[in-house]
Amino acid sequence: MKGFIKKTAVSVFFALILGSPLAAAPKQDAAQTGVKTVKVNVGIHNNGGGATAVAVAIAKGYFAEYGIDPNVVIVESGPVEMAAMRADTPTLDIGYIGPGVAWNPIDSSGNSLSFVFFGQLGNSERLLAKKGLFTDTNGNGTYDSGELYAGLRGKTVYFEVGTTPGGWFKNLISAINSERPVSDQLWLQCEDAAYLAGYQAPNNNPANRVLVVNYQNANIGVGMISAAGNQAVEIAVAFEPIPSTVLKAGSNIEVAADINALPKDKVFPSTFVANTKWLAANPETAQNFINALYRASVWIADNRDEALRIAEKLCQRPEGTFIVDSYAPTADDYRQWFAAADSKGYGYMRSLYDERLPNVPQGVTPKTLEQALDFSFLLKAIAGN
Repeated sequence: MKGFIKKTAVSVFFALILGSPLAAAPKQDAAQTGVKTVKVNVGIHNNGGGATAVAVAIAKGYFAEYGIDPNVVIVESGPVEMAAMRADTPTLDIGYIGPGVAWNPIDSSGNSLSFVFFGQLGNSERLLAKKGLFTDTNGNGTYDSGELYAGLRGKTVYFEVGTTPGGWFKNLISAINSERPVSDQLWLQCEDAAYLAGYQAPNNNPANRVLVVNYQNANIGVGMISAAGNQAVEIAVAFEPIPSTVLKAGSNIEVAADINALPKDKVFPSTFVANTKWLAANPETAQNFINALYRASVWIADNRDEALRIAEKLCQRPEGTFIVDSYAPTADDYRQWFAAADSKGYGYMRSLYDERLPNVPQGVTPKTLEQALDFSFLLKAIAGN
């Protein structure tokens, strides 16, 4: 297993804006475009993958061209965003989500959601560790599967289990275990029963246990390096912008593993999901929103660095905060990935569906993938551009 990055870092705490419009989002000017604008409440995340498409669609005038007035809200995490979108009186119509909360569109209960847009292939997660906990025995500057195994065996790992790091870490453990006998494999324990839904430990050897503690992503930096310098959290999985900001400052924290640790079929897409009732009531607005989002997304594929700088301005972050943490599909990718029911894009969505299916609450009949997907808007956007 190759490609595990090794860096130093210091912790910086971020307070994310929650539930309020983003002041930096410019209002679409109907007088300039000659198009009547419609307000859309859209949720984004405070990282490169979660903000770039919306930020570019605003900055490049795509939303204005299609008559969309985006009321942009930065959400604290995926679960908070889902609560806002699925509430009895939703405060969000549509929003970006990572794979961690992607079970919500599969959940048939309550206010339903639908997958409406295929975004980027994620690379926002990092396994962070106190320097020295993982040994680079071969001296190649990276950690292989055996080195990760030794570093994690019997340890405690902190992350927000309901977000993408939850699935990411399960996949990492699966990859580490793949070439080991069952009796020697790592197994997970967590007080949050929902996190282990559908999971079966390969053995019960206490020496192989990895204890997972549910811990808010925004607090990971502070937890790893407190003001007194005590290491309360020694190993954690965090999603952007926490890892890159922590690493840039420089200290005794390093990255033990990134996306290169995972098999390719375990790299899941980020998506945009929408309130199903809103979609039914506003099909033209939804199509215009997706048209603008699609144009922004294919622009990002050829302009990654500029897109990140645009996203930083929208999120009011210092220049250089956001890093390239995902793969942005090109226009050719979109056409090929969604050319037929068995094309690659639907394969990614099937893998995501299968991974998140166990998280649907017990007693609820899950939607089929076909019921959860409403890519009709995306297909029209691809065909028309």
